[in-house]
Amino acid sequence: MKRAREISERGFTLLELMIVVAIMGILAAVAVPSMMRYIAKSKTSEARQHLEKIYNGARIYYMDVHQQPGSMQPLEAQFPASNAATPAASCCSLGGKCVPSQADWGTPTWMGLQFSMDDPHYYQYDFISSGLGDDAEFTARAIGNLDCDATFSTYSMYGEAEPGRVVGAAAISRENELE
Repeated sequence: MKRAREISERGFTLLELMIVVAIMGILAAVAVPSMMRYIAKSKTSEARQHLEKIYNGARIYYMDVHQQPGSMQPLEAQFPASNAATPAASCCSLGGKCVPSQADWGTPTWMGLQFSMDDPHYYQYDFISSGLGDDAEFTARAIGNLDCDATFSTYSMYGEAEPGRVVGAAAISRENELE
């Protein structure tokens, strides 16, 4: 009876504990890179979602009738003017996420596209447009540096005018997706 109690209270040997620690280390070595990739991939959904908003805003803007202040004559159909990357500094230089600022998004271009960032975000957004009427075209881009190295990931969406409508890429192009 005494011997059975001694055996049950003995615990694990050093060898058994070392085997458990080794197994946990191997599992961690496999799981951590997969988890980091998954986290980076989830951050890219911001870029895709907001580029679609910009694209839709550009289509609506093009189809609306615009005129110069004080004039009754409508302007030829066009996309909003080009706008440099907003915010001006990379989100990485601001601690990884950009703090939303309504002043950044108060330009005529962003207001015309009905686009602004109201929550902290990982990407800078820019809008490049050219041409008038059926020759008008635009590219909307999201530029990010998710791991704060020298490599940036860029997502872009392209659109162009055709008689009476706006057409564009059905998909978003990606460069250095997870950089």
